[in-house]
Amino acid sequence: MKIIYLARYNPNDIKVWSGTSYHIYTKLKEKHHVEVIGSEILKRLALYMEGNFNKKTIIPIDRYLAKLNELLSERINFLDFDLVFFGDLFFNPMSIEIPVVYLSDMTYEQTKIHYNKPINDSDIEPCINAEKSGLNNAFRIIYSSEWIKQKAIEFYDIDPEKIEVVEFGANIPAPTDYSVKINMDICRLVFIGKDWERKGGDKLLHIYEILKNEGFPCTLIIIGSGKKNVDLGDPNAKVYPVLDKSRKEDLDKLCKILSESHFLVLPTTFDAFGIVFCEASAYALPSITANVGGVGQAVRDGKNGYLLPADATAYDYAKKIKDIFRNKEDYLKLRQSSRIEYETRLNWDVWGEKVNRIMVDAVRDYKQLKTKKNTTPRKMETGRKLT
Repeated sequence: MKIIYLARYNPNDIKVWSGTSYHIYTKLKEKHHVEVIGSEILKRLALYMEGNFNKKTIIPIDRYLAKLNELLSERINFLDFDLVFFGDLFFNPMSIEIPVVYLSDMTYEQTKIHYNKPINDSDIEPCINAEKSGLNNAFRIIYSSEWIKQKAIEFYDIDPEKIEVVEFGANIPAPTDYSVKINMDICRLVFIGKDWERKGGDKLLHIYEILKNEGFPCTLIIIGSGKKNVDLGDPNAKVYPVLDKSRKEDLDKLCKILSESHFLVLPTTFDAFGIVFCEASAYALPSITANVGGVGQAVRDGKNGYLLPADATAYDYAKKIKDIFRNKEDYLKLRQSSRIEYETRLNWDVWGEKVNRIMVDAVRDYKQLKTKKNTTPRKMETGRKLT
């Protein structure tokens, strides 16, 4: 199959979308001819805008998007491809003769609610309209969670029949020689998250403090605190402000930490999905996290971790950790089932198989629908069939 992959950024860049774009692009290329377009369209748009507006003019976003997608559709119609695949709010090719498969883990409406990003009030309605138009124009939609599928249906009134849910995979290599067995003399906790506030960093510190005060033997590794200055003054706690997965040394360090830890503890206030839960499962590492957003798609209660209510306290988390860890047999079973969740759901091979089926079916169904429309007799205003 020949696929147009729409992207504003280079999908070969492992740093884009925490590596998710890279793995999607790589997996698609295994079975299909994939051509990336998008950045050159933006350059053409910039030339158009520069020639039609002076530098002091504020360009309305709806006019910007209309021209962008006019140029995009022009480019697509010039090419001979079977399908358009993308996940960009602003890319919405219209008047093209091939199906569009749209992929995302979020909607703009939910992003506006949950992420602390500056948004001009004047841009909200045009962006909402742009997303609704794009979702309605898409022949198939792939979301990473049932949660965001339902949000899209409720807010945008999208036909649920054209939406599929496919979980993402781990963006780090999974061990082939992993072991469920692990030393349990001391409980090793790990936290991973760049956005300290949203990921529940302060609650994590409280959880760790409670466990120590109660005499529970544990250590803590914090990965991704970023600019947050975290100094616990504790020899059993270590902080890595940044581990860059694109650097082999950092990637090896991350994988080693995951292989030696007992729990990924992430009391997040919101996540659209959580690639980190896939990565933890790849290393048979159970996750203790909050049942918010799309987290419940990645973490299945009692399978590869446990989901606590959004309002769960640090004491609730501490109790859950102690209860699970103290029952060695049940804990080792949880490690085993965590790895199984990775092998059966949370990897890119499974993602590729499911998405390939969706795309093949989309091309077939689109052609059948198009043929049906072209062969169905049109009616005149009088109701008589054309002959």
